[in-house]
Amino acid sequence: MTTDDAAASPPKPQLPRHVLTRAQLAQRIAQGEVLVVHRRLVYKLDNWIHHHPGGDTAILHFVGRDAKDEIEVYHSDETIAFMRRFAIAQLAEEDATDLRVGRLFRPLMPPIQLGYRDGHLDHPHAQLAAWNAISQKQSSDAKVRAQCFPLPVEMLEPPPSKTTLEREAHISRAFEELHERIKNAGMYTLHPWNYGRECIRYVLFAIGAYVFFHLAHTTIPASYGPWQALSYMVSAVSLGALWHQVAFTAHDAGHTGITHIYWLDRLIGVIVASYIGGLSLLWWCDNHDIHHLVTNHPEHDPDIQHMPIFAISPSLIPSKAHPGKNEPAGLWSSYYRRIMPLDAVARFLLPYQHKLFFVIMSVARFNLYALSYSFLLLRARRDKWFYIESLGLVCFWYWFLVHVLAPIPSWSLRIAYLLVSHIITSPLHVQIVLSHFAQDTSDLGPQECFASRQIRTTMDVACPKYLDFFHGGLHMQVAHHLFPRLPRHNLRETRDRFVAPFCEEQGLVYDEMNFISGNGKVVSRLEEIATQVRVLCCVARAQAEGKL
Repeated sequence: MTTDDAAASPPKPQLPRHVLTRAQLAQRIAQGEVLVVHRRLVYKLDNWIHHHPGGDTAILHFVGRDAKDEIEVYHSDETIAFMRRFAIAQLAEEDATDLRVGRLFRPLMPPIQLGYRDGHLDHPHAQLAAWNAISQKQSSDAKVRAQCFPLPVEMLEPPPSKTTLEREAHISRAFEELHERIKNAGMYTLHPWNYGRECIRYVLFAIGAYVFFHLAHTTIPASYGPWQALSYMVSAVSLGALWHQVAFTAHDAGHTGITHIYWLDRLIGVIVASYIGGLSLLWWCDNHDIHHLVTNHPEHDPDIQHMPIFAISPSLIPSKAHPGKNEPAGLWSSYYRRIMPLDAVARFLLPYQHKLFFVIMSVARFNLYALSYSFLLLRARRDKWFYIESLGLVCFWYWFLVHVLAPIPSWSLRIAYLLVSHIITSPLHVQIVLSHFAQDTSDLGPQECFASRQIRTTMDVACPKYLDFFHGGLHMQVAHHLFPRLPRHNLRETRDRFVAPFCEEQGLVYDEMNFISGNGKVVSRLEEIATQVRVLCCVARAQAEGKL
């Protein structure tokens, strides 16, 4: 869910007079309508969903739920006012949350989290665990899984949760008050000069890459082979450092955290990501917005779906060694819309994932290229941003292949330059996964409020202030996940003054480790899952040999 600046100044519509009860809301969702609750307003988003800057999947995860917290931290006040034009009704007073009288809205299960998309069941095994949990309490007439809309209304009733609506409602109310305090304290105030310092750093890295490349190519004679090679490698290191650092600005722009103007931040992000870095900001926004909304959910968060390379949750490993024809071979990803199987490649790699972690992270940038370009080819909207970004990628690869790699005098040096420049970016990929890979991946259902979910699934990385530039704000992920539009350079103060005390007040575990300890925790989690896979494979072999 991202801010759309085009919606900045519409006339304020009148609130709808029509009233929907929760039962009526469920009936209409079961028919296939895209209805989202915001406080007491019911938004009908069937048409807008295809134009939403944050993608359609972001909205689908909140059908039948009160998305108050998510909407208000992801959007400006002007955009929230714009949303009212989509309000078709108010939620009936007797069904709406009112803590003063102890009344709580009971969320419905979004159809996408039951495996339904575009009017039909995505796949026979889509979100099978959620379906099994819900079908156990259904009547016998509704135990056969519907293949398309309309759905049995009772399917939308969520299964029991380990948390309670009362607790989550109180945390949500406290989070709303926290957000107001943060706004009143000026934490959303932009400080553009902070990016002046960032740009100076970027320019210095770019100069270093150019100067040492120029020295190697035109000044150092070929007879001084080792010195020429060293100069090329220093250039590669500088270029990699530039890519590592500008990625943080692209991240800020994707969250509309630089200017708070949608089109301008999007333009900055596209230029930085594609023209300078060769990556797709459009892919990143589509992927990353989902990650923020359903953080660490094995079936829905694409940022933890790395089969067959990594598995960070037992949920990603099928419970049976030899699935039958009617049993899943792995979890269904609602983002990628495919099964994540425990196939031969996964069975070969996963037992060693804890040993391969840093090796794979060193070349993870190549995976970002693959994800970027597959998204642009297969999923991206063909709008102006698609064409601006596509041009940027053409420019990037023309520059990198023709003006960087081609002039290098030997294939061995070209490959070394390519690998060194990309390996230097590897801290970024470790930083991306560090805050989540070792955290809780359990699903507490739609009953869990936004703040609880973000704090439960996210870890901060402790470091001195003078190293903030190295981590680019990714080390203060709890504050960032709670307030994604907050300017990066205000995150430290927000964390210390507001977020850490809030966690203590609400009895929520605020998890923070230093960089080394945090990586140790990640590797331990990977080793734990690797052990489970080894046991599963041993059982499979024993079954195949008739020993079990």
